[in-house]
Amino acid sequence: MRVERRPSPAVVVAVSTASTGFGSIVAFAPGYIATALRTDLGLDRWQVGLVITVHFICTAAGSTVSGRVTDRWGARLASVAALALVALAAGLAALVGNYAVLYVAAVFGGLGYALVNVATTVAVAGAVTARRRTVSLSARTAGVPAVGAISSAAGPWIANRWSWEWVFAGLGAAAAVVAIAAAWVLPDDRVGRAAAAEHRLPRGFVWFPVGAFLMIFGSQPMYSWSVPYLEESLGASPALSGLLVGMATAIGAGVMIISGLGVDRAGPSRRVPLVVTFALATGACSALIQAGGTLGLGVAVLGVVGGISLQLACIGTMQAAFVDRVGPAVAQATAITMAGYYAGAVAAPTTFGAVVDVVGSYNWAWLIGCALLAGAAVAFRLAGRIPHGGRQNVRG
Repeated sequence: MRVERRPSPAVVVAVSTASTGFGSIVAFAPGYIATALRTDLGLDRWQVGLVITVHFICTAAGSTVSGRVTDRWGARLASVAALALVALAAGLAALVGNYAVLYVAAVFGGLGYALVNVATTVAVAGAVTARRRTVSLSARTAGVPAVGAISSAAGPWIANRWSWEWVFAGLGAAAAVVAIAAAWVLPDDRVGRAAAAEHRLPRGFVWFPVGAFLMIFGSQPMYSWSVPYLEESLGASPALSGLLVGMATAIGAGVMIISGLGVDRAGPSRRVPLVVTFALATGACSALIQAGGTLGLGVAVLGVVGGISLQLACIGTMQAAFVDRVGPAVAQATAITMAGYYAGAVAAPTTFGAVVDVVGSYNWAWLIGCALLAGAAVAFRLAGRIPHGGRQNVRG
């Protein structure tokens, strides 16, 4: 009789963090090495941006089926397959080295990122106790900004010193190494076809993906549009603007983990109310960013730092909150919620930019973000009506 190996929860969280971080990196790498790509391939900025958009479209689409795949394959095999897709994506970009292959890499990388998100959530949720759920899932998600920070620092140097293909080669090799670690460490947790078909989401669960969509739709411009806003509206230099937003992201990753500890200390019953609070507070920070146009750079930067930190805290707490309420249907819950999440990530940058172009000012765009985040708070409040453990076992 085969005995399932059960590594310590800390090891599962650590490998899941690395898996999520390196599973996401194909999305962000083109932005980090955009100058090298543009110089070597003769691209415009929108062409680099379109590659990133295609990645997130595939992530959103892939999220819709990743729950079923993870239930049938298990967290371990699903994570390994996801990282293999990412390694293949990066490897193709490195070997072929043209603009067309970046789209192929974006498709494979997007599907891999969708699957690794679901698989590692299942792995962490199954390995840790309920009282450590928020900080563990927050740490797992913090792998994305952590690996992104390393890549943003090393990527441009490698691209300038050798070539941009070496950046993708390094990322592909790293994803392959993490895939081996995932194969060795992560639990199987395979439920099989019959059990997967019995997993049903509780009535009212739809409010979690709706809330995730509105929350990301309203807050994602803090990442993609804060730098040009600080430059164009507040007169900061490009270097200073980039440094300030980078600092805000690094602070946010730390706040995400620290807030997870605090949320866990408050207890599972407080998770949804805190998600609501974090969403509203992020909206207030969007208003603070807008007010910086009148009150000065310091106020706007305070809004960016607070907004990114609170948004990341909201994401980590949201994941723990829906895991609390879905019983055994963690994979499907994660897949559907993240589909809403990434749909917001696809829609937000373009919509925000279009509003600025039409109105001729950033003011209304930031205020619309406030309204979207208030809507997210309402959706999460409605999701809070679901009993713990998914006892109303009817899809809704």
